[in-house]
Amino acid sequence: MTTSPHEPPRIAVIGATGRVGTETARIFAGLGWSLELTSRRVEELETLVGELESIGTAASVRGHRLDLTDASAISTFSGVFDSSLDAKAPALDAVVVAGSPFEEIPLEEATIDHFTRQCAAQVGGPATLLTGLGPALERSRISGGPAVVLFGDVHAVHRPRPGATPYLAAKAAAEGLVGLLAVELAPIRVMGISPGVVGWPPDWAEERRTTYLQRVPLGRAGTPHE
Repeated sequence: MTTSPHEPPRIAVIGATGRVGTETARIFAGLGWSLELTSRRVEELETLVGELESIGTAASVRGHRLDLTDASAISTFSGVFDSSLDAKAPALDAVVVAGSPFEEIPLEEATIDHFTRQCAAQVGGPATLLTGLGPALERSRISGGPAVVLFGDVHAVHRPRPGATPYLAAKAAAEGLVGLLAVELAPIRVMGISPGVVGWPPDWAEERRTTYLQRVPLGRAGTPHE
């Protein structure tokens, strides 16, 4: 990938303190990109920023508090890249929306608030955010053009399972959002990844993990680095 010889490429990792988000940040730091990292968890974000700065391979690293259910926070973050507000606002070359508030709520216990929160965090928030960041992505000069990556879940549509319907319904909507945003934001490329288990939820007992792996050809959970 190439961009202006005077400006390293820049990526925004949304949900950078989650497992996949952290590994994404580490990989692009190693490639020498500038990093814009967001999280709801400020202390963990500060720790990650410090880690990546100490390695010294990233062109720059900045942390931003961002909750995808908070319209004001989304507007504030988008404003960082708004050239109409600041002529020196940086362009973006890629956005990875890696954060997702995982919840296992039995359907009989789920409330409208569970569905609303999940849909805001995984559909409404990302769609609003990417709309706001669209002009910054359009200013990208990277070879191949700017790109956005969203995450679904293999159990949202292809292998439905019980016990997490609000979360998985929102993930199904996020998968549908990929094609819609690809049309709405073109020529910005929008891609989706729908993995199975990537690292185990800490409260999953060994018996449950073993049962789950019986239907996984790889025979193990995926890793965030993968």
